[in-house]
Amino acid sequence: MMFAHESAVSGCAGCSLSAGLARRGLLGGLILAGAALGLAPGRARADKPAPYKALLLSCVDPRTQAPVAAWMNEGVPDSHPDSLLGLYSQFTIAGAAVGVVAPAFPKAWGETFWDNFSASIELHRIENLIAVDHSNCGALGIAYGRDILDDPKREFAQHLKDATELKRQLALRHPKVNFQAWYVARDKCGNFTEWRNLVAGPPIG
Repeated sequence: MMFAHESAVSGCAGCSLSAGLARRGLLGGLILAGAALGLAPGRARADKPAPYKALLLSCVDPRTQAPVAAWMNEGVPDSHPDSLLGLYSQFTIAGAAVGVVAPAFPKAWGETFWDNFSASIELHRIENLIAVDHSNCGALGIAYGRDILDDPKREFAQHLKDATELKRQLALRHPKVNFQAWYVARDKCGNFTEWRNLVAGPPIG
């Protein structure tokens, strides 16, 4: 529209001068508007809702990658009623919650997780931590003895204990962050399809 207007008045020096002044006035207005916005960047960010919902702590086991991703990407009433596809960051470590808190693993493992978690809070403003442990986890066997994997009740109980400890540590470090932990076991065909809640938390909306 501006170019068409300039073409129409190109034969008139007065009109060309007016058009030039109008352009300079518009440019000045845009600069002032930009400066006004720049004076309060904090307010603009504060009024904007957090774009991301959670950090997922999961295990490195290759067998669990697709099932866990599918679970995160679909609605789960007691966890996240709507899909979290594209709305969560992720940290993977052998054993998931077990890898962070089990005394058998180097202390640096837990410290690395918490450092990354703090960075994710700062970068993504997340308000929820989801931990997903799984059955037949080799890291659990390393931490507590391979025989624990032969007893489903002991296996589940230890995952529950470690997830509860993770929640305790989270409360000390980030008391405003919500927590939930889940456990996925293999079905009769060996697929990770059987989900159980380890530690309940508020549904993520």
